[in-house]
Amino acid sequence: MTTAEHYAHALFELVLEYPSDGSRYLKNLSAVLERRGHSKLLPRIYSEYQMLELRKERAAQNSIVTPEQERTRTLLELYRKLVAA
Repeated sequence: MTTAEHYAHALFELVLEYPSDGSRYLKNLSAVLERRGHSKLLPRIYSEYQMLELRKERAAQNSIVTPEQERTRTLLELYRKLVAA
């Protein structure tokens, strides 16, 4: 993992755990980046953070089971039992 990815993952985990303090974390992150001379990493941190958010949204979307998916799963299960018998 790159330095930008480390920063993004740390920020993402903090925001997940304490969502009400998100703006404070961003201010602190920009201050730390400025102090350490890593200000150039901010765009990469932002894009990595967006990818983490997108991954979280997609995982939530994929975990939703629709009636059609459940019906298909049941039919496949029955078909496998018939073929195996």
